[in-house]
Formats: sequence, C-alpha cells, structure tokens
Amino acid sequence: MDGKDVTGQTRFRAASCTKTFTATAILLLHQQGKLRISDFITDTIPGTDQTYLPDIPGCAIPHKSKITILDLLRHRAGIFDLGNDGIPDTVSVDVPYKGKNYIDDMLKKDPDHTFHFDELVGVLASTRLSYFAPGSGYHYSNTGYSILGWIIERVSGMSYKEFLEENVLKPMGMYHSYMPVLGTDRLMTAPSVNGYLFFKGESLELKEDNMSANVAEGNIVTTPNDLARFIQRLLSGKGVLNYYTVNSLMMNCLPNGITTAGGYGCGLEYANNLGYGHNGAHQGYLTFMIYDPLTDFTLVVYTNAWNVSDGLASISYQITNMLQNICYRGKELVTRH
Repeated sequence: MDGKDVTGQTRFRAASCTKTFTATAILLLHQQGKLRISDFITDTIPGTDQTYLPDIPGCAIPHKSKITILDLLRHRAGIFDLGNDGIPDTVSVDVPYKGKNYIDDMLKKDPDHTFHFDELVGVLASTRLSYFAPGSGYHYSNTGYSILGWIIERVSGMSYKEFLEENVLKPMGMYHSYMPVLGTDRLMTAPSVNGYLFFKGESLELKEDNMSANVAEGNIVTTPNDLARFIQRLLSGKGVLNYYTVNSLMMNCLPNGITTAGGYGCGLEYANNLGYGHNGAHQGYLTFMIYDPLTDFTLVVYTNAWNVSDGLASISYQITNMLQNICYRGKELVTRH
C-alpha cells in the first residue's frame, strides 16, 4: 500500500497493546464473578471443580501454587518469557531447544506451526525456568500473558479469539480489528500496511507473519481509529468495564523499576505526565497508545518500520525518543489550546 493511501482504518499489528485487551477480558470475568483476580492459579474456578490451570505434569511450572492471577496481570509472577529470552544452556533437562529461543527454533523447523497455550506452559514445566518467587519483583513476560489467555478459555468455555472478539472488540465498536491465532493465518486482511526492517541502507518488506505464539500477548490486528476508540472508552469507564474496575484495579499501577517514574497495572502502563496505555513492538511495527483521564486526551501513534542498524538499541530509541516524544508533543499542543 502506498503511504498516501494509509488512513485511520488501515490495519497494522499493534503487538503488545494486546495485553491491555487480555487484561480487559480477565477483569471483565472478574467483574462478572466468574473468576477472582486474587485467586491462585491452582485454585478452583468459581462454580466448577476445575482449577485455573490443569493439575497435570505439563502445567507444573515453578512456584505454581503461589502465583495469583493479579501477579500475572502485573508481570510480578516471575514467569520466564519464552518470547524474549532464550533457553539457557544451564537447564538441567536435555531438550532440543537448549541454548535457543524456543519459539524461533520451532518456526525454523515449521514456519506454519501453530503454537498453543499448553505447549508454551509445557516448556516452562519441563525446563523449570522462572525469574523469581511470585510477588518479589517485576519482570515483563509475554508468556505470563499466554497463561492468562489460557485462563480466559478455561473460565469462559470459549476460545481466546471468540471471547475477545465477542465480549471486548465488538461491544467496544472495534469492527475493523481481529485476533489471528493459526500459524497459517499469516496475511493481514486488507486494507493493511506491511512492516519494514531497515539495516545499513538495505530494507526488507514483511508481508506476512505467524502470530500464533503471540496469542493473548501480542497478536491483535487493528486500526488507529479502533485502538484510539478502545483506550478512550475503556479508561473513561464507558466500555465493557465499569468505572470502579478501571480505576481501582486496572489503573492501580505499581513501580516497575527503581529509576523510572512510570508504573505497570493490569495490562496497563503509566507514563509520567502523559497518561495510561501500552506500547507494542513486533518486527516491523512499533505502537504507542495513551489516554489521560484528567484531560480526556487520547493518542495512538505507530510506525511500520524498524531501524535495526544498532540492533535492539535502535528499536528502544525509536520507542522512547520517537513515539513517546510524539505523544508528549501532541499532548502539549492539545492542552495548550
């Protein structure tokens, strides 16, 4: 698609902004009394004889009996992140992906492989990997949100895709957004914009991607208009969550580091003097969505190009010094007038 044809209804991959949607679904189930976010994941789902995670060897992850649903929402469960971290050579078990990134290794063997929640949890159970005891620290974890996706399925009796699209996306007026889950569902529905990687004067166009490993933590395909509508309605208490749930639970952010003025709540980041929202990074796409309830200021900004000349440092620079600064300047201009 030519750049001049890109509009507010052009689809793109919003990556980790998906976490806000997953958190919304969990809090909606909590609001409905179908789960309690204070429950441990070994507890029984209300009204059933089933636990949040199955009581089987494939789910015997480290510290399982001490992890609450709220810990997962806030990235304070110590769950090892299979998306961003490789399996250390030091793991005691002999697995074929030792010393590799599990997801990358599987995709090299089969680009169309469909990942499932139980598969990812099974890797954690086999390797016994974790960062720390639940509640004792903060560590961002995509796989922690994969576990939340599985909990949504077990509590609701629906697939993650079905529950999110029927109970969050449609009621919030997001008719141009969807959640791909199959390894073969690699092309976005038109109109959409492809991603690009730039490295030392060369460019690579990314036309398709297997997002099945990112379900519940980074798989949403959306538009700027849909994403802005979602975050504004959600955090103003006009969406599927009531005002109390949003303000007392979702926006209750705890510090995520000693040197940062921001914080992380339930699938929601707080940016100092800017507002609440989330960023997203998936190869070729960077996104930042923000809403300030005090000024009713909403902004969604994204780019479909990565400069990887300096590796991850370049991407971090684009997020903090480009997208976030655009948000600060945009808010300054709006509030000034």
